[in-house]
Amino acid sequence: NLRLQSRYREIEKNEVRYEEVMCEDAEYLIVGFGISARIGQKAAEMAREEGLKVGLLRPITLFPFPTNEIKRLADQVKGMLTVELSAGQMVDDVRLAVNGKVPVEFFGKMGGIVPSPDEVLHALKEKVIK
Repeated sequence: NLRLQSRYREIEKNEVRYEEVMCEDAEYLIVGFGISARIGQKAAEMAREEGLKVGLLRPITLFPFPTNEIKRLADQVKGMLTVELSAGQMVDDVRLAVNGKVPVEFFGKMGGIVPSPDEVLHALKEKVIK
């Protein structure tokens, strides 16, 4: 067990993969993986066209999760929206990483229903930006 725990710590240190899109000056953050990330990226681009500073963090690996990167971005942004094609399993990981610094809201659809970028942007405005 101790050997495995040591190995997990090594993996967490060296194998976290993620992508940041337009996060340098972001005031709000969309977090999504897989198809949701591409939809979230378009929603962030649409938000930028409206003058809202929105970025995207796309976890590539879910284990290890990009906890430190989300924690760092929580110091910069006012709120986050997770976009998932599920019941919201990743939102808890994001909330743990943020540790209460900023609000983290969830927007998701299940059953193979894919949200549009318009729906994601609407959810961001309604749940996070208000």
